[in-house]
Amino acid sequence: MPSLNEMSSVYSNEVQIFGGPFDMVLEFHERTPEERIAKGVEGNYSVVARLVMSQSHAKSMLPLLAKVIADYETAFGPIPAPGFGDSARP
Repeated sequence: MPSLNEMSSVYSNEVQIFGGPFDMVLEFHERTPEERIAKGVEGNYSVVARLVMSQSHAKSMLPLLAKVIADYETAFGPIPAPGFGDSARP
């Protein structure tokens, strides 16, 4: 396994989540606006990372992620996100 200094970071602006009875798969993708227009919503795109974890691990991450987001929004204001109502828009 590579050390922390040897690992590379990737950028993702889309994620697909698949689940089975024992595990969950998060596939992270990157698509440019041009790709969205040319290929459409269901078009092919590059998978930049795939994360597989147990269902219980995924569930335990939910409150941690919610806390990090809540702390950020307390400090800097609401994060605009599609599907979360007009109150999240700047």
